[in-house]
Amino acid sequence: MQILFGAAILVIVVLAFFAWRLKQHADEIEYAASRLELRCSALELERAALDQKLSAFTQVTSDGIVQVDAADTVVYMNATARALLESADEVNRPLGQLTWGYDLQQLVNQVLGETAGTISQTVVKGERAFRVTAVAMGDEEERGVLLGIAEVTELQRLGRARREFVANISHELRTPVTSLQLLSETLTGDVLDDRAMVVDIINKTRVQIDLLKQLTDELMDLALIESGQAPIRLVSVFASELVNDALTPLRPQIERKHITLETHIPPDMEVLADAQAIRKVIGNLTHNAIKFTPPDGRITIRAVWRNEGADVEMSIQDSGTGIPREDLPRIFERFYKVDRARTRAQGELRGTGLGLAVAKHMVEAHGGKIWAESVQGKGSTFYFTLPSGE
Repeated sequence: MQILFGAAILVIVVLAFFAWRLKQHADEIEYAASRLELRCSALELERAALDQKLSAFTQVTSDGIVQVDAADTVVYMNATARALLESADEVNRPLGQLTWGYDLQQLVNQVLGETAGTISQTVVKGERAFRVTAVAMGDEEERGVLLGIAEVTELQRLGRARREFVANISHELRTPVTSLQLLSETLTGDVLDDRAMVVDIINKTRVQIDLLKQLTDELMDLALIESGQAPIRLVSVFASELVNDALTPLRPQIERKHITLETHIPPDMEVLADAQAIRKVIGNLTHNAIKFTPPDGRITIRAVWRNEGADVEMSIQDSGTGIPREDLPRIFERFYKVDRARTRAQGELRGTGLGLAVAKHMVEAHGGKIWAESVQGKGSTFYFTLPSGE
């Protein structure tokens, strides 16, 4: 009996030990589960924070961002990408259904096919150009592609403008340099004994030198204005004084061509302007009017208040050859010339094609605008605005 009682006690003790151990394991499992739950929560918070940062990044970047999974399905697209691709919301739809699907599919296929980790190419849509970069992401089992789309239309335009500028300046320099070379070669031998011919060659040389000086001065003006190194100092000045000062060096040309010049400037009208810059604008526009107006023509300069006196609009009207309608939108471009063979009289100093570009930059630096109206064969009118000084 005692043996049975001892055995029962032993069984109870063993069971109690196992129960204690089971409870201890259960506590450990519960503790591990709670730790795991906390870790999962922390990871979820980290992922949410990462997603928030990624979302914030993709929203502020100027590039379009599109994420595609291994099944060619769009899983993410930022607002910029939706705007560029002209898509409302293409998430969870096949890439091929995008408006650019065909253009993007080849890049994605190359990256997903492991032929390359990163590929870039330019996609042209109408008059706009975009640089698309495809980057592989994820492992082999869950391989995806991240597409970055950046508009490069302006960069390409600037590149073309730079190349055209170099070509144009080379062309503009070639003519006076060649002329000076020929004139200098002529001044040899028996020509030196012919005083009249020497005087004629010297006068022609001065014309070419004046052209080179004008070209270099206007290039310098453009360079300083575009680089911000030519600050505009606005002061209140009478508009009539600006016009009179600008016309002084031009009056001999006006008299030689017997052009009638009229000015209609209110004597009390003031403008906020950098006097030196605006004198160049008025002089440039008036010089063009003189050049393209035939003898016995007419040039009229006016100034009126606009916007209830907040702005002043100045205009320079001529009775010259006029500008073809198709050329009007481009006349303020650097080196652009309207029908080069037609626009200057025999023996007249040719222009550089920079004067109107300089005028445009100077007026816009004052916060104004400049434009032109013209009827071919009946003359042109150039307008520009300045802030009122009153």
